[in-house]
Amino acid sequence: MFKSFFILLLILSFKAVANINYIESLDISVGVNHVCAQTVAGIKCFGNSESVTLNAPTNLKNPHLLNSGNRFTCAMVDEGIRCWGENPGRGETNILIGKNILKKPKLLAVGYDHACGVSYNDKIKCWGNNVFGEIYPPSNLNNITELSLGMSNSCAIANNKVICWGMSFAGSTDVPANLINPRNLTSGWWHHCVQTDEGVRCWGYPYKEYTPPDDTSITSFTSGGFYNCAIVQEGVKCWDDKGKTHLIENSNGAFKVSIGANVACAITTEKGVICWKLNSIGKYKVLKSFVPSGGIANIQFVSAGNASTCAYGDDGVLKCWGYNPDGALDVPVTIPGSVSSLTLGSHKTCVVVDSALNCFGDTNSDYSTPKDLGNVTMASSGGFHVCAATSDKLTCWGDDIRGAVSSAPKNLTNISQVASGFTHSCAISNNEVFCWGGEGLIKNVNPSKKMINPKAICAGGTFSCAINNSGKVSCWGEKIPFAFAKESTFSNEVLKVPNEINGAVEISCGLNHACAISNGKVKCWGDQSGPNINIKNPHMLTAGFSHTCVLGNQGLSCWGTMLNMQMPSYSLEK
Repeated sequence: MFKSFFILLLILSFKAVANINYIESLDISVGVNHVCAQTVAGIKCFGNSESVTLNAPTNLKNPHLLNSGNRFTCAMVDEGIRCWGENPGRGETNILIGKNILKKPKLLAVGYDHACGVSYNDKIKCWGNNVFGEIYPPSNLNNITELSLGMSNSCAIANNKVICWGMSFAGSTDVPANLINPRNLTSGWWHHCVQTDEGVRCWGYPYKEYTPPDDTSITSFTSGGFYNCAIVQEGVKCWDDKGKTHLIENSNGAFKVSIGANVACAITTEKGVICWKLNSIGKYKVLKSFVPSGGIANIQFVSAGNASTCAYGDDGVLKCWGYNPDGALDVPVTIPGSVSSLTLGSHKTCVVVDSALNCFGDTNSDYSTPKDLGNVTMASSGGFHVCAATSDKLTCWGDDIRGAVSSAPKNLTNISQVASGFTHSCAISNNEVFCWGGEGLIKNVNPSKKMINPKAICAGGTFSCAINNSGKVSCWGEKIPFAFAKESTFSNEVLKVPNEINGAVEISCGLNHACAISNGKVKCWGDQSGPNINIKNPHMLTAGFSHTCVLGNQGLSCWGTMLNMQMPSYSLEK
C-alpha cells in the first residue's frame, strides 16, 4: 500500500501445491474470536483474542481433533490432550491432560468455557467452568462414540443413545425421544443436533421442537453459535431456526466445516479455506481469506493494501486475498506477458504488463484507466486514486479527494518511482522528491529539505518517507489525526525514525506506521512493531493499512492487524 492503502477483515486459508507452496490446511477450528488451522507446518492460530490464545505450542506431537472454544484451543497429541490460551477455571495458559489422567484418549470436545475428553475405556475427564454441572457427566456411560459441548451443557452418544447434562436452557438438554441410529453429534451455544435415519434432529434454543430440512446428500454436519451447516453434494448448505437454507458461495468440494460464534470456515479442494459470516438479517456473507488458496512459485511482486494482499509469481499466477472492496481482488488467475509492476489500492489492483497498465476493481467512470498513458513503467494505487508514470509523464485519476488527482505535477521528467498514499502521492523525478495532494490534511506534504539522490520513497496516511543515497531514512508530513490513530503509545511517533535504522535499502508506509529493511533486518516504527520471527534475507517489503508483509528465504511472512484481527506472524509458505 502506500505503496497502497486499505480497509477490512477476516479469516484464514492455507493451501499447497508443489515447490514454494502455501501451507496446506488439514483441519480447522473456529472459536469465538479466533481461528486455528492444523497445517503441514504445525498448528497456526490468529484472530481477535489475547496473544496467548494465538501462540499454539510448537512441540505438539501428531496433533489431531483440533477444537476451539472461547479463548482457548485444544488438540489430541501423543502425550494426551494439550490445551493453550485462557483455559477457564484453571488460571493456566498451557495445560496437558496427560495419559496418567486420561489413558489413551479417543474423543475430545471443547465448549464455550469447558472441555472434555474420553479414554478408550469410556472414562470421561472434563475441566473448565462448572456453573451448571457441565463438567460432571452421568455415571456409568458406556460405549461412548461421540462427544459434543455447548455453552454450559454437554452431550454424548453412549450405547447408541444421546445423553445431555448441564444447564437445560430452553430445552438444550431435553433430548428428543426415539432418535433412530443417532450419529454426528454437534453443538451450538444452546442447541444440539444429530443425524438420524429419519434426518437431522435438533433441540434447544433456538431449535426446540424444530426439525431442520432434510437432505439425503448430507455427508457431514456441524453446529455452532445459533446456526448449523452441512456438507452436501453441491458444497456447504447452512440454515437458521426458521428453516431457511443457504448454499455457501464457492463451497463446492468442501470436506471440513467449523462454526464459531457467527463465523464459519470450510476447507475445500478448489478454493482452500473459505469463511463466511451470518449477519443480523439472516444472510450469509462470504469473507475473503487472509491467505490465498494454492501456491505461487517464486514470488516476484507483493503488494499489501488496507486489509488485503496480492502476490505474483514467475509462473504467471496472480493471487489476491483479504478484503475485497469493489471487486479489487477479482483478478485473473494468470497474467500473460511480462509483468513489471504490481500495486494494490483500496478500490483497484493494477499490474503493468508489457508496458501497458491493466487494472481490476471499481467500475466507476472516475476509476476508468486512461487510454493515452503511453508505455507505463510503474504505477501506484492509493486510497481512492491511482497514479501511473512513464519515464517522462505522470498521470493520476480516481476520486480527487484533497487534490490527490488535480494537484499532480504536469512537468515531471526522468521519473524513477511513484508512491500513492491515502489522499496524497509522491514521485522521484530527476533525483528529487515531489509530493502532492492531502490539501487541508497535510500541511507539509513535501520534505522540508532537499533530498540528494533519494533511493526509495513511500506515502502513508498523512506522512511520507524516503531513503537517501547513504541509506538514511527521513519522514515528513503530519502526525496521524486522532480519527485515524489507534489508542497506543505509538500513534504519533511515525515521523520519528529510530536511530538504529541505517543503511536502509527498502521502505514502505502504512496508515500510521512505516517499515524499512536495514542491515538485513525489518525494522518498523509508529503504530506497529516488527515481526517477532527472524526473517532471513528479507526483500519485497510492503505495508498495508495496519499489516505488513515481506518475502524471505522461508516464503512470505505477514504481521500486524486487519481491523483488530491479528495477522499470523509466521511464514505463510513452506
